[in-house]
Amino acid sequence: MNIFVLSSRALISTVSWDPVFELENIVVRTCNAQLLVPSARDVIQWSSTLYPLAARIVRKAVKSTTGLYNLPLLPQLSDKPNVLLMIGISGADLELLSSIPKWRERFDVVIAYIFDSWTPEIYSKNVYHLDHLFVALPEIIDELKQSFGIPVSLIPFAADVLVQGSCQLKRSIDLTTFGRIPSQYDTVFCNKFNQPGSEQIYYKSTPRQIEEFPKLPYEMRRDEPDTLLLFHILRHSKLTLAFDTLYPGMRRFPYSFITLRWFYGTATGGAVVGKRPTTHLMDELMNWEDATIELPDDPQKSVEFINELLQDEVRLNSIYKRNYVESLARHDWRHRIQSMLEAVKIPLPQGLLEELSQMKMIHEKMVSRF
Repeated sequence: MNIFVLSSRALISTVSWDPVFELENIVVRTCNAQLLVPSARDVIQWSSTLYPLAARIVRKAVKSTTGLYNLPLLPQLSDKPNVLLMIGISGADLELLSSIPKWRERFDVVIAYIFDSWTPEIYSKNVYHLDHLFVALPEIIDELKQSFGIPVSLIPFAADVLVQGSCQLKRSIDLTTFGRIPSQYDTVFCNKFNQPGSEQIYYKSTPRQIEEFPKLPYEMRRDEPDTLLLFHILRHSKLTLAFDTLYPGMRRFPYSFITLRWFYGTATGGAVVGKRPTTHLMDELMNWEDATIELPDDPQKSVEFINELLQDEVRLNSIYKRNYVESLARHDWRHRIQSMLEAVKIPLPQGLLEELSQMKMIHEKMVSRF
């Protein structure tokens, strides 16, 4: 069996894509997979400097002739089952499959995992030829099945708990946030914790600028170092903020959605405080004690609430251990890779089996210590 991973890392560099590339790297390592990295043709990169209408005209013309992408090294296939996996942010990203000439004929099994899976009308037409589509949002599955006529299954988000997870007790940052946060909370936390004389630290991660068609290869960019730094900060954070996508002040989303920050926060042990997602999936995936802690709706009262919580070291130390142990058992990316491969009846690679076994041993050891 040969597994190939088709990656967009030569097309975009942004914190939104960092988790995609992180997951790709885990698949490559644990499944002995080959990474395929198409680039955009020069004319497409040039067209990005034009006005939107002109850029669309150029893109349409190039797509119908030479194709949008260039992949100099085509995959070397064998008589074994050849599996192609693509991970994308939206359904439109499936257009990247066209970078491989006759991709459907070349591979025995083609699967995709789409992070923001709603809005069926923006999906590339390549979706109709997939063997299986995996999404992180259960509410959209039936609509996607009806729209595309292919199998669609739920694969929730996760984290690299085995490598990046922690239940360490010594933590120097009181409160951390990354990604979206309602501005009213951000303001009061900054005014309270980050003023002269304060002994507490409120750290807000600032994303790097988006770079389309990056000049440097992935290995020489900030993508992976930024991910490593984020996890290091979270391992040293007592509390991590996270808010439901439907909470007032957040970016407009069509559904309550368990975003990556919930899995990153629990994997690194810190107490996750904010507004718990109202989706029923949350009660299934994070149903242990203090998996999340609700903040008051009044931001000023939330400051007082957090101050009190920071004084409760016994409760926090229990949360650090419990969040890590539960994440290790349930929410590592390796579990999600296992689920995808089993869904399409692909034998689990030896490297993946070994790391799954390693996680199980660590989990059992941790549980016996409680």
